[in-house]
Amino acid sequence: MRPTHVFLALAGCAISVTAEAHGFAQRYDLPVPLNLYIGGAAAAVALSFVVVAFFVRGDRTVRHYPTFNLLNTTIGRILASPIVRFILRFFTVFMLVLVVVAGFIGVSDPFKNIAPTAVWVLWWVGLAYISGMLGDLWALVNPWKAVFEAIDWLLSKLRTNRRLGLNREYPEQLGNWPAVVLFVFFIWAELIWQDSDTPAKISQMVIIYSIITWTGMFIFGCGRWQRHGEVFTVLFGLLARFAPTEYIAERREWNLRPWAVGLLPAKPITASLTVFVLLMLSSVTFDGLLATPLWARIAEWMLVSDLVRPLILLLQDITGNAIAAISTIALIVFLVLFQLMYLVFASLMYFSTPASARADLTIGEVARLFVLSLIPISLAYHLAHYLSFLLIVGQYIIPLSSDPFGFGWDLFGTKIYFPDIGIVNARFVWITSVIAVVTGHIIAVWLAHVVALRRLRESRAALRSQIPMLFLMVAYTMLSLWILAQPVVETT
Repeated sequence: MRPTHVFLALAGCAISVTAEAHGFAQRYDLPVPLNLYIGGAAAAVALSFVVVAFFVRGDRTVRHYPTFNLLNTTIGRILASPIVRFILRFFTVFMLVLVVVAGFIGVSDPFKNIAPTAVWVLWWVGLAYISGMLGDLWALVNPWKAVFEAIDWLLSKLRTNRRLGLNREYPEQLGNWPAVVLFVFFIWAELIWQDSDTPAKISQMVIIYSIITWTGMFIFGCGRWQRHGEVFTVLFGLLARFAPTEYIAERREWNLRPWAVGLLPAKPITASLTVFVLLMLSSVTFDGLLATPLWARIAEWMLVSDLVRPLILLLQDITGNAIAAISTIALIVFLVLFQLMYLVFASLMYFSTPASARADLTIGEVARLFVLSLIPISLAYHLAHYLSFLLIVGQYIIPLSSDPFGFGWDLFGTKIYFPDIGIVNARFVWITSVIAVVTGHIIAVWLAHVVALRRLRESRAALRSQIPMLFLMVAYTMLSLWILAQPVVETT
């Protein structure tokens, strides 16, 4: 058999496995056709636009909102106390060390080694939920920041006025582009990397990222690198803008506030941060796409295409195998097209706005002004797509806490615990997905309308500018629910 035929056969098998990877043992038989669910969800989002346009008026909308300082309460002061902060930081640093050590000396079975579960379930999925629903916990417990600041403090005590690092000025033109580049690599590692559940490889990845992070902090200072180059400070910080808490260091306030008001920017964000937000949304959408029959057909076409096959053969030596090469090409194309699609709709919003209202606007400013309104959609899709993963696979932390290396220990008497895979079913996943996606899009519609009112100052101009955004929201609602339905819903 020719090598090309072997390549096609092996890749075809890999594609079929990938397409079913996110499925449940039992699928949910909807009481009404799927099209009615999707159409109803789209209608709800469209109706929300009408309601928002009718009730939300005036350019001063949500410029000021009620807050309550939690530091004025006993429990708030306890939670914000130095001892609690020290315990939380010590725990995250301990977990960072544990993941690295477990990856290198523990067993290679990902279900018996704590590294994969700690990284992909508790940290990546769990902390994203905490950031969006409670607040920016990562800013407090970031282990790389904690280690750097501890060494800096120790050095200042040993040598008067000597601090850690070069403290060079960060080039403003770099913006958040270092975080963007690193986030693309992280997306690839999560979705495509064949060794993403191999403990030793995870430890190597953590060490490499630690070196990059501490190098950036050493050169530019801890705070500067966190704001611009530390991927997860940027990522969790963006999600935390949706949360009902905010910390204002200047006034020493830890406030309760209304949901989502942190996503109403006073001015357009930077181009690099705009790209980062779109990567957040497009990456989780691509992850869902990998579990659909459509992806299997796309991958099959790429295999037989005379145009794409040479590139696949070239990339498979770099990515590890043919299916990883196919997925890498598709991921890059999808991420780029997603950015271009948003730019198209930003252009439509610009030209839909009356000329008198957009006299001092540009298409780029429109894109940078409204992109934060997509954060609720990203958070909703993250909730819909990963909740069952968190609830089922997250249970492995119970036995792993007693035996983190897979050596047969039973430190806390939980080693024999077996995860209950029946804790969620396809029906629960589908209902959660519908509620989350529709709610996220409705909030996004409200945010975009408020931003338009605040910037354009005319209700009529704001309404006209949001018509293309409405079409985008409705279309994305339908696409999101269709993608989420494929692994869980019984369709004919």
